[in-house]
Amino acid sequence: MQRRGKVNASLGNYKDAIYDLNVAKSVESSIGGKRQIESELKIIFDQCKSTSTVVQHKENSLKTVGEMPRIKLQCVSMPDKGRGMVSSCDISPGSLVHAEEPYAMIISKQCRETHCHFCLNELPADRVPCSLCSIPFYCSNQCQIRAGGQMFRIYPEENAILKNLPSDLGEYAAEVIQGNDSELEIDDITEHNHECQGVHWPAVLPSEIVLAGRILARFSLKSTSEDISNFVERLELSHCYNHMPSESKLDSHIYAMVLLYCLQHSYGTIFSIDGISMSQVVIIISQIKVNCMTVVRLKSIDARGRSDQFGEFPFQSSAYLTSNVEQVRVGKAIYKAGSLFNHSCQPNVHAYFISRTLYLRTTKVVAAGCQLELSYGPQVGLWDCKDRLNFLKDEYIFHCQCTGCSEVNLSDIVLNAFHCVNTNCSGAVLESRVLDCEKQKIKHFSIDDKVDKNDDIYEVCLHALNENDASIHIQPGYCLKCGSYCELESSHAAVDKALITIKRLQDAILSREISNTTISDALRSLRLLRSNLHAYNKLIAEAEDNLAQAFCLVGELQPSMGHCKASIQILEKLYDPDDIVIAYELVKLSSIQLSLDDGAAVDSISRIGDIFSRFYGLHADLVFPYLQYLRREIENFSVKALQSNAFPAK
Repeated sequence: MQRRGKVNASLGNYKDAIYDLNVAKSVESSIGGKRQIESELKIIFDQCKSTSTVVQHKENSLKTVGEMPRIKLQCVSMPDKGRGMVSSCDISPGSLVHAEEPYAMIISKQCRETHCHFCLNELPADRVPCSLCSIPFYCSNQCQIRAGGQMFRIYPEENAILKNLPSDLGEYAAEVIQGNDSELEIDDITEHNHECQGVHWPAVLPSEIVLAGRILARFSLKSTSEDISNFVERLELSHCYNHMPSESKLDSHIYAMVLLYCLQHSYGTIFSIDGISMSQVVIIISQIKVNCMTVVRLKSIDARGRSDQFGEFPFQSSAYLTSNVEQVRVGKAIYKAGSLFNHSCQPNVHAYFISRTLYLRTTKVVAAGCQLELSYGPQVGLWDCKDRLNFLKDEYIFHCQCTGCSEVNLSDIVLNAFHCVNTNCSGAVLESRVLDCEKQKIKHFSIDDKVDKNDDIYEVCLHALNENDASIHIQPGYCLKCGSYCELESSHAAVDKALITIKRLQDAILSREISNTTISDALRSLRLLRSNLHAYNKLIAEAEDNLAQAFCLVGELQPSMGHCKASIQILEKLYDPDDIVIAYELVKLSSIQLSLDDGAAVDSISRIGDIFSRFYGLHADLVFPYLQYLRREIENFSVKALQSNAFPAK
């Protein structure tokens, strides 16, 4: 019923969702489970209040696609990327294009004590252990039962709790149960039972190997009708075995043998330890390497280190704080259809998770026939091109040829660039490691077709494209704009010295022992960084962010806000101004502005909401409950401001 309620809420069927969740709350025995349902009910009530506003907003911003995918996608073969997903029609930003339950999932080892082993949500105080081995923990009885391969069923004529429900809820629950009981039989897949018979081997083996075991648990249910080779072929997942280094191949074979012994202990002769079975398990392990998706949760953490999952914070708006957004890696999963979406370092699709469900939403306009691509981790703005290429080759065994890696962009040029020795020049000075990668992209750069001449990219690349001067300007240490030479060795030494002081500030922030001397030294180091690094170098943004946190912790909010804004200004050059990364940084800025009773907080939070709506749609409050806190603070702040005539009503 709880799951049905969430689905109804995502569809906008709030009345049915409230009925479903009330029934689920009535039959839930654990206190933590009841609290979780109450939290979900509160979110739905808030959504009911703002439904008309949301609908109007979605109409105005052309976000016409609902919270269930309505766009038909096609899997096509790409000459350079293999299979990929495209749409036969144009897709507007913020459109939900795909939703999928995992084929197999495993919790991350570092989250075993903090998150539910089935739904991957945070564990309540009264967590529910596995009834057999007591090692995995679940947030409720439903998750514990479903992890064992059973569906949660209630029979009205036999259940005393259901009989005690109010008549309207009881009738509704009976109708739902009797009308949909057949649907509950669809996917009785055990995720854990085979792991807790005897020695608990998942505690020892790597998560990817345990995930392979959960995939093979599905084969055990159908072993009488097909052999393991047919099962692996029917998975239709690409693999990278032929391109794996010898050491990795050897590890895979060893783990395959161990896994087969463990599965044979649980299932008997269904799993034979022979050459064919070994080879197929090795293939599954290599499939997981290139198709596994990391499941993340967003968590907001204030400057005192307190975390929030449900949007409630134990402090007043006048408290000194910054709120940082952290992505917690809570699990790994295989999504069969989701694995068909290819990678791009400049993605047009954003992936996020609610409980176990994967959602994919467009972040840009995607023309009919164009690939829908998401990021496998690194993207433009996070790392420079060379680092991204190396990571993707090591982790996913392919050479990226996306637009971000084949066409010049400002971010890759300036992200790690040095400052020109001419203080009046905005050009970038590159070292050989970066320049070797960028040279190939600059060759394909067209001033007339691709660049707004008012943009910084024009200034950076103009002289580099002049054939007469190319031999001078496209060299390590030479400014790409004016051709001046910079002695990089001394610049490196100055930057390294400054970073030692910034690292000292980071340690002080973590220990909450910040002195005036530490901040003064960091300010001098920031000036040193700015005199040696390009104005858009990411190291400067990180130093500004550290100073913002330090000033906030000592109660000096005005300088904290200034450094926070300076960091955001750089990141807006490295990323798209409407990227989700910018929204995370605006969360910090808005929390400071609220503490200062600064009217600009209204604009910051409005911008956060717009970006989150594009990346998460109506799921924004479920993915990041801290948004509810910000909205409540803005409502309170607006009332106070109007009463004091701080700013006119709009």
